[in-house]
Amino acid sequence: MKFKKVISALLLSIALFGGGFAHPQSVDAALSKKQAISIIKKEEQTPTSSQTDQISTTKYRKQKTTIKTKSIFNSQAGVLHSISTAKSGKKTQQLDEWVDLNSKRIYSIQDGKWQYDKLPDYLVKELNNLKNGKSLQKFNKSIYQEMSKKAKITSKNGTYTVKGTLKGQKMLDAMLRLMVSNKVNTSYLHKNFKFSKCTFVYTIKDQKIIDSKYALKATLAKSTQVTVKMRKSHFGQFDTLTLPDEVKNATPAPAN
Repeated sequence: MKFKKVISALLLSIALFGGGFAHPQSVDAALSKKQAISIIKKEEQTPTSSQTDQISTTKYRKQKTTIKTKSIFNSQAGVLHSISTAKSGKKTQQLDEWVDLNSKRIYSIQDGKWQYDKLPDYLVKELNNLKNGKSLQKFNKSIYQEMSKKAKITSKNGTYTVKGTLKGQKMLDAMLRLMVSNKVNTSYLHKNFKFSKCTFVYTIKDQKIIDSKYALKATLAKSTQVTVKMRKSHFGQFDTLTLPDEVKNATPAPAN
């Protein structure tokens, strides 16, 4: 796997772990820390849709690349829409993409026209993991345990805030296990990737998560620094998201 594909796969896995944390569960009105963690990790009521805003910055020697991505995922329909803006030096590029799990296609616009390619197998599996929280729960078990120990909970006017940090190595180990299960070669990452602590903040109101934020820093091969900041919100507000007609009528992308 080429270097850029490795980074893309890792960033997607980071996003999926964020998705795996945000699953609301009804409990009693007054929340203890244990109940709040239960809301976060419970898988029975996986949100049917949500929005993710992510900023990732990669520094390699003197080159800095910043990618801002807004994505909306309707897990019921298996449809994802993302708009990314990448800035490297004086160059800026925007990418508008749709993903359809049913047809296993990824759509993008080229020269004003929509085209589609086959969705890579590892992305199919990663997105299916986002639909099926049980698989993420298996890999996140140790992470939830650490959250239970280190998270702090505060409340104000019926709104609860759960915040804390996770050990970088636990985050890395869990993500690598998930990527290996999807047949992504992670040997290079395991030897060369180092995580700092990951910070997290969840906002809970009316016994549901209304907002979650994550931030982490990592170093790859001592020469590349990666910073990721992510926010998940608007749970259940995109249940009607479907492919637009102009995307449905896309033509196959020409072979390279």
